[in-house]
Amino acid sequence: MGAGQGRLERSAESSGASGLTGLMQVMEGWGEHEHARIIADLMDKEAAGELTLAFCGHFSAGKSSMINQLCGKVILPSGPVPTSANIVSIRSGAPRVLLHPQPDAPGAIQSVIETTPELLQEYCRLGTDYSAIEVWEAVPLLGESGVLMDTPGVDSTDEGHQAATHSALHLADVVFYVMDYNHVQSENNLAFAKSLSDWGKPLYLIINQIDKHREQEIPLKEYRQQVESAFREWGIHSAGLLFTSLKVKEHPLNQWNELLRLLAALLEQRRELLSYSLSRSLHHTADAVLAGYLAEQQEERSQLLEAAGGAGAAEIAAELAQCRQEGEQLLNLPEQSRQDLRSGLDALLGNSNLMPADVRDAAGAYIESLSPGFRRGLLFTAAKREREQAARLAHLHGLLGRETTAQLERHLTSLVRGWAEGLGVWQEGAEQLLQDSFPAVGRQWLADQVKPGTGSSGEALLNFCRSLAAELKAQFRRAAVACGEQLLAALPPRLDERRAQLMRREAALQRQAAAAAALAALDRAAAARAEELAALLPPRVTLTPASCRR
Repeated sequence: MGAGQGRLERSAESSGASGLTGLMQVMEGWGEHEHARIIADLMDKEAAGELTLAFCGHFSAGKSSMINQLCGKVILPSGPVPTSANIVSIRSGAPRVLLHPQPDAPGAIQSVIETTPELLQEYCRLGTDYSAIEVWEAVPLLGESGVLMDTPGVDSTDEGHQAATHSALHLADVVFYVMDYNHVQSENNLAFAKSLSDWGKPLYLIINQIDKHREQEIPLKEYRQQVESAFREWGIHSAGLLFTSLKVKEHPLNQWNELLRLLAALLEQRRELLSYSLSRSLHHTADAVLAGYLAEQQEERSQLLEAAGGAGAAEIAAELAQCRQEGEQLLNLPEQSRQDLRSGLDALLGNSNLMPADVRDAAGAYIESLSPGFRRGLLFTAAKREREQAARLAHLHGLLGRETTAQLERHLTSLVRGWAEGLGVWQEGAEQLLQDSFPAVGRQWLADQVKPGTGSSGEALLNFCRSLAAELKAQFRRAAVACGEQLLAALPPRLDERRAQLMRREAALQRQAAAAAALAALDRAAAARAEELAALLPPRVTLTPASCRR
């Protein structure tokens, strides 16, 4: 199987180092000294124009031995225990070694030490004393602009080893992840490979010790499918997969020569790969700065979000305005309620017809019986006259009672009840109270409404009926208003209770609003920081394979 290598083309140009100085200074100003150091490293890297090929992986997978074999000589210590405890960079040149001390190590030597390759193996074991080691040896593969980088074993019990590997990835342009045949799908391997893939730089997977493969136990095709499936499930994107064997060089599955060709091809594409790598490292570093800034605020954000009740500033402001508006409405509610009741009564009474035709006819008949010349038959005595008047009055009274019950009592009771229930002041016995307050339309009262000289027909009769209806409506209206006033007496305590609730809610909302405002300020600060970084960062560079062999 061939490595997944094709010519990689750049779609945009990265900016020069001059544009990165401002970025580094801004990060220093923010106290992001470690990230500022990374930007400084990238500026140096851009100036040097070197392509760095980083080898990472399981310490027993043979990556240090692999680098030695690529160099054509033993440069790095190798063996069954983790040795290289720091980042080792190998360049082609006159033999020499530079040891860079840990910048913050107490009591450590702070000056760069120069030594010889012969003493390198001992220095590699003193990883805690040095942050990086640079080696120059005659390595034809690398030419003038290639760098091989060896990183500590990622499965070492020393947590500093993985940290050292991650801290150097910004300098890597292409990453080779070396695994031994029997541990490819270990969670440790997959998790670390995923972290490498997330940088977005070309990642090649090397399964070393392929001489351990036994075709009779599992066909290579099936083994490869299992490996590729595992990496896909973890979301690991690789540029290619190679099988190698350092012990059995003539093994039929050994792709050592393909690895050499791949490295040579990558070095030929140095400029394109370097431009892309610098872009990825710059943007990855900026993203890390923003992520760290947000992480520092996380506890404060959580507290503010809880204090804000999970609501946004606009939502809180709207509810606060609603509370204040309701508070103002409560002040005017008693008088407004009176006006509402009166308006409702006026509308209802205005649409009530107490004088349909049969009532008007009965009124006319009764008024007629009161006229001095009223007679019925030849022998119409005074007693008969009185009986006829009483009968006609009773008939009118009955019809009018029918109309007042249907047109006034029922509708007024319903109106007052609905109005009072809306205010929460309707109570047991209120309906009986209202019924008792309605006027009793007696026969004598009705008889008293007929004034001397009232006509029994035509316009005179209509005027009488209108006057009678108006008087009845006025009496019922006064009764309903009086009942409403009695019911309104229960309103002030309810209003006081509601006002107290609103005051408590308004105070809580003001606290929420303050928290939401503080949260919004944090958002603006984060957005401003992101905008400042974006203004200083060069455009992103993309890298697309023009062809790819599998």
